[in-house]
Amino acid sequence: MTPQPDTPGSPLDHAPDACTVGVDFGTLSARAVVVRVRDGAELGSAVHPYRNGVIDRKLPGSDTPLPPDWALQDPRDWREALRTAVPDALAAAGVDPARVIAIGTDFTSCTVLPTTADGVPLAEQPAWADRPHAWPKLWKHHAAQDQADRVNALAH
Repeated sequence: MTPQPDTPGSPLDHAPDACTVGVDFGTLSARAVVVRVRDGAELGSAVHPYRNGVIDRKLPGSDTPLPPDWALQDPRDWREALRTAVPDALAAAGVDPARVIAIGTDFTSCTVLPTTADGVPLAEQPAWADRPHAWPKLWKHHAAQDQADRVNALAH
């Protein structure tokens, strides 16, 4: 039998009002939701639109033009959204951050963030900032469509 939060002696006994926060990093914004663990009730939410949104014309802070079918994102948008949407969702829920026992995140499709060995995004390194492949590619990025078509043709 799984321990219930309100069961005396349960590992969760000390936190009957424990909450979790989920953050969905989407195409144009991040959404945060606060959920009470014991019953799954949604207590509050917030949305934070990205400053740069879909980068499809030129790289932020530069005049480097992007070729057709490119769609990138700025990792700084994600951090800004996390710093804003989570506190806003907690405030909307009226929840003390000390009640949060876990946070979960998800991204659109399978977004990959190129980083240095110590986790710094390449797009934020001066030596790489003007190189489009240093930036995370969005699901809408179709610059490699010809190569994908060739791979798919081999499977048929």
